[in-house]
Amino acid sequence: MFTPRVLLVNDDPANLLALESLLSGRGDFEVITARSGEEALRWVLRYDFAVILLDVSMPEMDGFETAEAIHSHPRSASVPIIFVTAHFADEMHRLKGYQRGAVDYLFTPIIPQILQTKVAVFVDLAKKNLQLKRQTLELERLNATLQEQRKQDLLHINERKQAEEALRQSQEELRQLASYQERIKEDERKRIAREIHDELGQNLLALRIDIAMLHARTGSTHPKLNQKVHAVLDHIDATMKAMRAIINNLRPTVLDLGLSAAIEWQVKEFQRRTGISCELAMSEKELMVDDNRATALFRILQESLNNVFRHARASKATIELHTQDNRLIMTVADNGVGIFPGCRRKANSFGLVGIKERVSALGGEFVLDTAQDRGTSIKISIPLGGDAPGAGLDGGFAEDEYPFMERRASDGVKHIAASIKAPATSRRRKEKEFPAKLNELT
Repeated sequence: MFTPRVLLVNDDPANLLALESLLSGRGDFEVITARSGEEALRWVLRYDFAVILLDVSMPEMDGFETAEAIHSHPRSASVPIIFVTAHFADEMHRLKGYQRGAVDYLFTPIIPQILQTKVAVFVDLAKKNLQLKRQTLELERLNATLQEQRKQDLLHINERKQAEEALRQSQEELRQLASYQERIKEDERKRIAREIHDELGQNLLALRIDIAMLHARTGSTHPKLNQKVHAVLDHIDATMKAMRAIINNLRPTVLDLGLSAAIEWQVKEFQRRTGISCELAMSEKELMVDDNRATALFRILQESLNNVFRHARASKATIELHTQDNRLIMTVADNGVGIFPGCRRKANSFGLVGIKERVSALGGEFVLDTAQDRGTSIKISIPLGGDAPGAGLDGGFAEDEYPFMERRASDGVKHIAASIKAPATSRRRKEKEFPAKLNELT
């Protein structure tokens, strides 16, 4: 606890004792006495004082010189000084005292109440000054702490921004990588499907023509051989059907007919396979999009309908497809049980994540609206990008390009030859080779 100090300077011991007796007993400040100017200076260099009561008339170093010396030192330059005198009461000495930095000038005999009141004012002022200094130091300390904390916060913010930027860049690279892998996968599927169609399909076509012609010529002449040939035709038809299923799984050939036709086919296939009633609302005008968008939307529709079949327990699905403000919007909704809380966080549940990534790769928007026992609705919106009409057609093969895949072994050779759209050179080659092969078999 800080106790202010009051310095009494007087060369007369009796006067010094009288002043001390007037001020002692207050308890809120400490009284220190000095009997000369030199001793007063030593006390001033040692302690801080709330006020100094200084006698004017002193030997060797009078009060004016002492006051001037006290105020010349930086530590005591602002200490208030009250001159106390019984001899120099004229205005000249009084003015001189004020010029030396005095705040008051008292004459003896001193009225005790006045002296005590004046000293009490300066003691209180000293206490307030000390409190103010402490508050200033505390504020400076707090300010320094806040500045350091601010530096740390700025450092953490910069580090967090860098981490967020690195994370965002990493996520963008992963998204680009996933998009690239998806595109490569679709291209590889298309290539494999085309090779299966061009190589295996043509060979099966040629083989079926030969076997069908053999079946037609041996019906009456070689009954047993005819039965064997019929069984071979059944095997070829089953192989063709399996080949067509493999091609459709790799890349549905109906995509080459356009997005509208592919979506209509997929909805019908889903309804036929699952028995879930489907309602398709789509513009009659052909949707012209590039192959990447068409493939992505088709895969999104496939994944959405698979989710309806596997998880929704729905009896009806609604599919809408339309354009608005140069954007293609597709909505798939069901009347099922909805998505339960936490289901999207299950391990290995990447259906919705895959859909969202496909949409994001196209620069689109993905909106999921679901509630328990209220069904689920998925809305996809992607920019059309101003692609040229027909951009979705890449010259691939179509499912109905070879209607012979739906024929039975009992069909006539002429009907098969008329139905297929094989190249003319291949057809002529088969017609030339047919008599020789038939003679070899008979």
